[in-house]
Amino acid sequence: MPFVALEKLHQLYDGYRKPVKLAGQNLLLLQENGKTCLIKNECPHAGAPLTYATCSSNALRCPLHGIEFDLTTGRSRSPVCANALQFLPLIYEGSSIGVDLC
Repeated sequence: MPFVALEKLHQLYDGYRKPVKLAGQNLLLLQENGKTCLIKNECPHAGAPLTYATCSSNALRCPLHGIEFDLTTGRSRSPVCANALQFLPLIYEGSSIGVDLC
């Protein structure tokens, strides 16, 4: 599959969230502290969607149970959850950001 654009770069801002469905996967494009990430839109602990998760101190907080995940490593900041966020690599092409699902 060729490059799939998810968003124009000028549309991104801190606090940005966009749920995306690609190849049967529910994903979430987000930006915090100037860093843009594409993650599986599912809490690794409870399976809840992360679309409405809040962020602070470089952590994404699950809206269901409040468990925080580090946005750099994906690891949980709680001993309750051993699983990490699943990141997908992003590609910058021209004025867009997206993925290559090959």
